[in-house]
Amino acid sequence: MKNIRHLLILLCGMGWSSMGLTYCWSDTIFKSNIENLFPGAPGSPALSENDASRFLNQTTFGAKLSEIRHLQGVGIDNWLDEQISLPVTLQEPCMQAVLDDPDLPLYQNSRQESWFLNSAEGEDQFRQRMAFAWSQLFVVSDQGSLGNEVMGLAKYYDMLALNAFGNYRDLLEDVTKNTMMGFYLGMFRNAKADPVAGTQPDENYAREVLQLFSIGLHQLNMDGTEILDIDDNPIPTYDQTVIENFARVFTGWNYAGCPDNNWEWCHPGQDEVDGYAPMEPIEAYHDTDPKTLLNGQLVPGGQTAQQDLDAALDNIFNHPNVPPFISKQLIQRFVTSNPSPAYVLRVSNVFANNGSGVRGDMEAVMRAILTDDEARNNSFITQPAYGKLKEPLIRYLNILRAFEARSPTGRYGNWNPEFAYLQRALGSPSVFNFYKPGFQLPGPIRDQGLVSPEFQITSETTVVTIGNEMNQATNRGHHLYNHWNDSMPLLQLQRELLIHDDTNALLDHLDLLLFAGQMSAHTRTTVANMYDNLEDDDAVERIASLLYVLSLSPEFVIQR
Repeated sequence: MKNIRHLLILLCGMGWSSMGLTYCWSDTIFKSNIENLFPGAPGSPALSENDASRFLNQTTFGAKLSEIRHLQGVGIDNWLDEQISLPVTLQEPCMQAVLDDPDLPLYQNSRQESWFLNSAEGEDQFRQRMAFAWSQLFVVSDQGSLGNEVMGLAKYYDMLALNAFGNYRDLLEDVTKNTMMGFYLGMFRNAKADPVAGTQPDENYAREVLQLFSIGLHQLNMDGTEILDIDDNPIPTYDQTVIENFARVFTGWNYAGCPDNNWEWCHPGQDEVDGYAPMEPIEAYHDTDPKTLLNGQLVPGGQTAQQDLDAALDNIFNHPNVPPFISKQLIQRFVTSNPSPAYVLRVSNVFANNGSGVRGDMEAVMRAILTDDEARNNSFITQPAYGKLKEPLIRYLNILRAFEARSPTGRYGNWNPEFAYLQRALGSPSVFNFYKPGFQLPGPIRDQGLVSPEFQITSETTVVTIGNEMNQATNRGHHLYNHWNDSMPLLQLQRELLIHDDTNALLDHLDLLLFAGQMSAHTRTTVANMYDNLEDDDAVERIASLLYVLSLSPEFVIQR
C-alpha cells in the first residue's frame, strides 16, 4: 500500500490526471483521494505543502510541484543530503560543445545560455543557487577586461559550484589563484617592487579580498553588529599599511606552467602553459621581505610565494570578522535582508565551529541558515521587516521552473538579460556586485535603519522593463505560442489547462507554486475577478494573462 501511495503522489506531482485524480494538486482533494484511499497510509506529512514550497523558493531557483511533493516525503534534512551529494552540473561541457560545433561561435551569450539551462533544469538546484550567491560575493565580470574570456568565466563559475559546500578557506584560496580573478583584480603578473623602474605591487586584490571577500571595513561582533570605539564610531579592520603588506604577499603569480625565464611573454599555447589552471608562482618576482598582516601578525622574510600566500589566507580566515561577515550576507541571499543579530550570531557560531572543531564548513553554515527558527517559523512572515526582494533573474526563473519551461531546441535563448533585469551571471558592472548588501532605499526603509540590497537595481525603468519581460515569459512564452525565437523556453501549461474552468482550484494551485500559500485575500479576489471577466475564450490565453498579473504582484516579488 505504501509503495502505491508514493506512486500516486509522484504521478500527482507530474500533473497526471486519471482515475479521478484530475485535481490531485488541490490540497483537499489530494488528501481525500490519496491519504483516505489507503487506510494504512499515514496522515498529513510533517512538512506542509506551503512550507515545502517556501523552503524550495529559498534554496532553489523556484519550486516545482513534483519537488514540493518529494520534499514533503523526505523532509528537509534528507533533501539537503540528497542535493549536496548530487553530481555537479557544470558549464564547461556546454562551452566545449559550442567549440566543437563549427557553426556556433563561442560568445559570452553562450555562457549565459548555459547558466540559464543549468539554473532552470539542473538537478543540483541547491548547489546552483549557492554558486550564484558565491558569484555575487567573489565577483568577477565579463564587463571589461574579461569580455572575451568565455571558457575562463565558465570554469570560474564551475569552480564556485564545485566548492559550494566545502570549506571557506579552500574556496578563498581557489578564488585567489584563479586566473580570471587574477586578470580581474590585478594579481596576475603582479611583480614585487622595482626601485629602478619605480613600480610598486598592485594593491587591488589586497584591498578587495579584505573589504569584499572576507572581513569588511569595520570590526564586527559575532552577531554582525559593528564594534564601536569610545566615541561610538566604527573601528576599521585595517589601514593602508596592511593593504600594502598584503599586496606584497600577492606577488609573483603567473600562468600555470609559465617558464621561470618568461614572466612577461608566456601565454597559453606555449609549451606547458595552461591559461585555466590555478596560477603558479615565479619566485624571482615575489617579494620575500617580512610582512605585517591583520592584527599585527608578522610573516617572516625568506618564504616562498606559496608559503606567504598560505600565511596570508590563514590570517584572513582566522580573523574574527569572517564568520559574521560571510554568514550575514548568505542569510541575505537566501532568507531575509534584515536578519536579527541573534540569527546572525547563531549562524556565525556554526561558521566558527561546526560542532566538530572545524571552522568555515559551508555545508554546516548553510544548514544552520536554512533550518534556523527565523527561516522556518511562519510567524516571521507577518513581520514588516522580514523577507527580501527577489532578484529579477530569480523571479524569471521562478516562473520557468514552476511551469516546467522547455524550448523546442532544448536551448535557453535568453542572451542579454541585463538589458531588462540589470543582471547577468558574472556580468556585474563592478566588483561591488549588482547591489551592495548594505544598500538602503531612501524613505521608510532607511528611516528605520533597515537595508534593502536588491532595491539598488530597482527603479521606475526596471519596473517597466521587468514587467515587459514577464509579459514575454507568459503571454508570449507558453507552449501554444508560436514564438519567433525557437530557443525561447516556453511554459508548459497543459496541467493548468485541466482546471482552467475552476477558478478556485486554479488559484489554489498557483498560490502553492508561486506564493507558497502567501497570496493575500485582496490579491486573490482581484485576480479572480479579472480572470472570470476575461472575454477571451482561449483558455491558455486566459491562464497566461493570469500568470502575467500574478508575476507582478507584491506577494510574488517579495520572498518571505
